[in-house]
Amino acid sequence: MADGNEYTIGQAAEAVGVTTKALRHWETLGLIEPERSWADHRIYTDADLERGAAVALYRGVGVPLAEIAMLLDASPRTLADALQHHKRALASRRDALDKQLATVNKLINSTTKGAIDMDAMKKYLGENMPAYQAEAEQRWGDTPEWAQSQENLAKMGEGDFQRLQDEQDALAADLLQARDAGVQPGSEEAEALVERHRASIAQWYDVTPARQLILARMYVGDDRFHAAYDGAQDYLLDLVTAHAENAGVDVDNPQWD
Repeated sequence: MADGNEYTIGQAAEAVGVTTKALRHWETLGLIEPERSWADHRIYTDADLERGAAVALYRGVGVPLAEIAMLLDASPRTLADALQHHKRALASRRDALDKQLATVNKLINSTTKGAIDMDAMKKYLGENMPAYQAEAEQRWGDTPEWAQSQENLAKMGEGDFQRLQDEQDALAADLLQARDAGVQPGSEEAEALVERHRASIAQWYDVTPARQLILARMYVGDDRFHAAYDGAQDYLLDLVTAHAENAGVDVDNPQWD
């Protein structure tokens, strides 16, 4: 046993400012390796807490967990280079957000709810929106769900589009946080995320657990959805699959109807 202070997992989590579940998840990734007592309880040292604090710091500035292991033991030069690269990535994301905010401000000044035109909607949702809309109509234009979604779309204004984008961004961020914290499919936290995802789709048309599973698989199979979920689409699929299976869906052959 190392000399110095010793901490339980609860004390360590409080000191680092994360959950005990996060510490366990970091341990499975090899980011932190506490010793064990004779009763197989985790024992954290001051060095473990320093390492955990570093992990929390890197996570706090958006560094993916997969990259943190390299940073923890990197030389000063390697660490500086990696952080410079991450800084450039953050700056690029900031620029994109600034452009979106500028567009939203223009929409607020030039439109009223229910009177937003196609050009304004394209600026807010992206240049590819008309192409995606046309593709969706070609694939599902003769279905009741398409008719229902178009009826709901016609009722939406600029504020609704902003709300939809904010909700999507928040869901993606919370999915990433849950994945990194080790939230397991089927748990209460996971089910809450699945319900938020279902509710986001239900704004357009009725969604069953089987339909939600089919859509979640599409998000994984079509890389155009990857950016929308910030890389958490595979984790979302795991959560939705567990939910659908618990709901009695044949997950090997889910049916839309």
